[in-house]
Amino acid sequence: MPDSVRFSLFVLSLHLLTLLPVNLPGISIIQGVTGFLILSFIPGFLFVSYVLDRFTLTGFLYAVGFSVAFSMFIGSSANAAYLGFSTDLAPFTQPTMSMIYVAASAVLTGFVWTATEQANTQSLVDRLSDYDVRILLLLMFVPTLAVSGAVFINQYGFNQLTLLAIACTASVPVLVYYFDERGKYYPVTIAAVSLALLLQNTVIMTYLNRGDGRAEYVIADTVLENGYWIPGAAKDAMPRIGVLQPAYSLLTDTSLLWTFKLFHPLLFAIVPVVTYLLASRYFSKDIAFLAGILYIILPQTYTIISRNTRTGAAIFFTSFLFLALLNTDLPDRFRRLLVLAFFWSVITSHYGVGPLVVFALVVAYSLNVLASILLDGKRPSELQLTRVAFFTTLIVVWYGFLTNGTFSFIANSIYRQISGSLFFTPQSTAVRSVNIATGEATGGAFGMPAGSYEILFIGHALLGVFTSIGISLVYLRYFGHGIPYLLNIQHWIDRNVFPGLSDDVLEDSNYVHLAVGMFLFFPLSAGPQILSPGRLFALVMIILAPFPILVLRSVRVKRIGAKPALTLIVIFLLVTSGFVSAAATHDVSPQPIIDGDRIIEDGSNQEQFSYYRATASRNSVIASNFILGHFPDGATVHRTALGKFISVFYEGDRYANIQSVGIDSSVESPSGYVYLSEPDTVTGVNTVSHLGFIFYSHEPLPSYTESNTVYTTGRDKIHYDR
Repeated sequence: MPDSVRFSLFVLSLHLLTLLPVNLPGISIIQGVTGFLILSFIPGFLFVSYVLDRFTLTGFLYAVGFSVAFSMFIGSSANAAYLGFSTDLAPFTQPTMSMIYVAASAVLTGFVWTATEQANTQSLVDRLSDYDVRILLLLMFVPTLAVSGAVFINQYGFNQLTLLAIACTASVPVLVYYFDERGKYYPVTIAAVSLALLLQNTVIMTYLNRGDGRAEYVIADTVLENGYWIPGAAKDAMPRIGVLQPAYSLLTDTSLLWTFKLFHPLLFAIVPVVTYLLASRYFSKDIAFLAGILYIILPQTYTIISRNTRTGAAIFFTSFLFLALLNTDLPDRFRRLLVLAFFWSVITSHYGVGPLVVFALVVAYSLNVLASILLDGKRPSELQLTRVAFFTTLIVVWYGFLTNGTFSFIANSIYRQISGSLFFTPQSTAVRSVNIATGEATGGAFGMPAGSYEILFIGHALLGVFTSIGISLVYLRYFGHGIPYLLNIQHWIDRNVFPGLSDDVLEDSNYVHLAVGMFLFFPLSAGPQILSPGRLFALVMIILAPFPILVLRSVRVKRIGAKPALTLIVIFLLVTSGFVSAAATHDVSPQPIIDGDRIIEDGSNQEQFSYYRATASRNSVIASNFILGHFPDGATVHRTALGKFISVFYEGDRYANIQSVGIDSSVESPSGYVYLSEPDTVTGVNTVSHLGFIFYSHEPLPSYTESNTVYTTGRDKIHYDR
C-alpha cells in the first residue's frame, strides 16, 4: 500500500470518528487538524505521489496548491448540484460538508491505490530524517514566539514578547545565511519567518479590519446561515470566499472569524517558499534565499494580504501557476492539469489579479516570439499561443457569463485605475498624493507622518529602482548572448555584468520574458484598490524578488558579499514592522497594533488615527450590536468618519434599519442619536473626512453635556436628544 494511501485512510477515518455524537478529550483538536489536512493536503498528496517517484519540497508545494484548488472545485460542484436539483441536503451544513469531502478524497484514494503498482514514492519520514530535528524545532520556535506575543497583547496589553519575536525574526535569516553553508535549511527558515510575520499580524487583531476582510466575512457567513452559496457579482462571485472559507469553518469546527485569522495565513505562508524555488532554478541558492526573505518582509504583504483572503489566494495560486509553467521537468499531462487548475483558481479567487496575470503571459508570449526570430541559442517558448488564448477565453466566460456583471465591473475598474495612475487628472493617484503631502499636519518628507513611514516609502522606491537595474542588466546579458556577430560585446558583458549568472537565465526565454511582463506593473503600484501597492508588490515580487538582491549582493568582492542586502533587509523589517516605533521613537507606526495600549493612553492624534484605522475594539462591536438590536427603525445616528460601527458580527433576530450621518460639531445637542465609538472618545476629535492614507480632517468634538447618555461600554458612548 502506498504511503499516501495509508496516510489518507488514516486521516479520513479519524475525521469520520470526530463526527460521531460523543464527547472525548481532544476530539475538537483532531477534527480541526484532520479537516485542515483533507482540504489542504490529502488530495494533492495522493495525486503528486501517484505521478512523481520522489516526494520533494516542490512536490509538497504542488500537493498543497492542488489540494486547495481541488477543494474549491469539489465545493463549487456540490453547491451547483444542490442549486440545480434542489435536494433536501444543503451542502454547507454538517455532517453533509464533511461527507462530501471525505467521499471525494476516498474516491481519489481508491484510484491511487488501484493504479499504483508499488509504493515507490519516498516517504515524508525519510525526507525529514535528513534534517536535524533540533534545528527544525528552533526555527519553528520563531512563529510560536510571534503567536504567543500576539496573544499576550490581546489578553494583557503586554508587547515585550512581540518585540522580542520581531527581533528574532529579523536575526534568523542572517544567522542561517552565514551558518548554513549548504543552504539545507533555507526553505524552512523562509517558512518560519513567513509564518511569524503573517500569524502575528492576524492573531493580534481582535476583529477583522482594513481591506476587504469584513466584506469577505459577510459573504462566507451568509453561506453558513443559508447552507448554500448563490454567486453574485464581484466579491461574492469568488468560490475562494463563497465555498472554501465556509468549508474550512465546517470541517475544522472552527468559528468563521478564526478561519479567516488562521487558515489563510497558514496557506499564504508558503508563497515565499515558492518564490525561493522559482529563483533557485535560475540563480544561486543564496540569492534565492534572500529573495524569499525579501518577499515576505514587505510590510504590505504580511499586514494587508494576510487579511485579504481573495487577493492573497489569487497571489497564492499565481505563484503555483508560475512554478508549473516554468517547471519543464514535470510530466506533460501532469503539468497541463496543474496549469489549468491553478489558473482557474486564480480567476475564481480574485477578479482583478486574473487579468493582470494574463497580461503578463501575453507579454511573455509576444517577447518569446520576437526572441525566437531575432536571437540565437534561446529555448523554444513553453507559453503557447493556444494556452494564452485559452486563459483569456476562460476569463471572459467566467466573468462575463457565469457571474453576475463581474466582467464589465473589472473592465471599468482597471481602466479607471490605470488612467488614474498614469494620467494627471484631478482624481489621479499622483495628484491626490501631492494634495495630501502639501496639506496641513501631514508630517515630514514626502508627506509621511513619521520617520518609519519615510523609510517605508523610500524602501519601496529603492526596491523599484534596484529591481529595474537588476532586470535590465540580466536582460542585457540575455539579449547579448543571442547576438552571434558581436562577440567582443558579449565577452565584455560576461566579464562585467553579473559574472557567474546561471546559463538557465540566459537561455530560458519563458522565465526572462515572464519576469519582464510582471515588471511592467511597477508603474501601477501607486494606484488605488485593484492596483494598490499591497496587491502589486505581492504579485510581481513572486518572480522579481531575485533581481534587487542581484544588485545588492557583490559577486566580485567576497568580503562584502550579501552584507548590503542582509543589512537593508534587517533594518527595513525592524522599522516597517513597528518595532522601532514601539521600542524607541514612539511615533506613528506602520504597524501600530503592536503598541496599542501606549497609543491609546499617551499617543498623539495622528498615532491614534493610524491605530484605529488598523484595528477594531470589542467595545465598538458590543455597542454596534446594541444599536442594531434596540434602536427603532428609521433612527438617525450621528457618527464621525473614523468612528467604528461594526455590524458584521451581530447575531440577533431583530436588525434595526438606521440612517448614519456625520456629526456637526457646531451643534451641541443634535436631534436623534449620537454614537461616539472608542476612536472618538480616545482622540477627543470629530473626524470629518478621510483625506487619504492615515490622514483625517478633524475638529473639536462636542461634549454633549445636554444630551442623555443611553448606553456606554466605557470608551463607547451613545447620546440621545429629542
